[in-house]
Amino acid sequence: MHHGSALAPLSFDEAASSVLEHLRGVLPMGLWAVTRREDAAQVFEHVRDDAYGVAAGTVVPWEASLCVRMVSGASPQVVPDVAAEPGMAGVAALRAFEIGSYLGAPIRSADGELHGTLCAFAPGPLPPDVERHRPLLDLLAGLLSQILLAEALQAQALEREAELRRRADVDALTGLATRAVLLDRLEHALALHGRDGTGVTVLLLDLDDFKLVNDTLGHVAGDDLLVHLSHEWLGRMRPGDTLARLGGDEFAVLVERSSGAQGVADAVSDLAGTYAVTATDLRVTASVGLAHVGPDDATPTAEQLLHRADVAMYAAKRAGGGRLVTHDAALAAVVAGLPRPQGVVRRGEPAPPAVSPR
Repeated sequence: MHHGSALAPLSFDEAASSVLEHLRGVLPMGLWAVTRREDAAQVFEHVRDDAYGVAAGTVVPWEASLCVRMVSGASPQVVPDVAAEPGMAGVAALRAFEIGSYLGAPIRSADGELHGTLCAFAPGPLPPDVERHRPLLDLLAGLLSQILLAEALQAQALEREAELRRRADVDALTGLATRAVLLDRLEHALALHGRDGTGVTVLLLDLDDFKLVNDTLGHVAGDDLLVHLSHEWLGRMRPGDTLARLGGDEFAVLVERSSGAQGVADAVSDLAGTYAVTATDLRVTASVGLAHVGPDDATPTAEQLLHRADVAMYAAKRAGGGRLVTHDAALAAVVAGLPRPQGVVRRGEPAPPAVSPR
């Protein structure tokens, strides 16, 4: 038999072909096959046929096969003389093929259910000592079952990995891009800026007093509001812009090739409105900070540009919220010397200690 390397294990199909070639050399039969049960049919997946003209892909009724008797226990796995075996009497396959002897072993799928069989038959009877081959037959059928299990586990692992990637790329609540996606695209946009001066704009959006929504109407209403606003903002994006949810009620917009970024920023910041949340009309505003890198500016890192937008966004909150503030050098200097608005904690810093009422 051919053995795959540790780096390239045999697939089920490769192993099945190798098993049949090996068995064909050990015990010449009219036909060796690996079959698959598919509903009420038996499909011959892999065949080594020297006597019957059966090709891979041949389909026969499952109930008409010899294998159904072997799997059910109505007949043994090794039948040297089919004519002398009561359990084989009346099987339709005996009328379709000249079968004098039979060997078979079940192949199980990953869930333990029957996948199919490893089987053989020949036109004439075999010597009674053919029974000595049954352990090898069981071993190879078990090997094929284990390969099916390994392939199923690998497929499940790939599905889980794909799901994890999808979750990493898509915010579960809003369906927007995640922080990881935003950072990846932002780094790409900044690489283009470093190469040819292509403009890049980032906006950070934070809802004003969103905590009051959760505290007064509940978290379900807060989630409904975030989903509603996400759809509103998506409708204002240009093709190619990225709207991401960074967490909580904080969002970001990446505008690549942003000669017209100010217009986008104005549209996004102009989201003060009245939205129906549960049975209550609630007026919601957003504070928006904008950071832009022009053709002649030095290329910042992604974190540096996000920090500038963060500074501008908190400046918008200090000014009363519901507005857009653009970052510049003067703003950075002013904000650095100001105390924070009450209750505001910048990302990456611990929350201030709670003050107990007197």
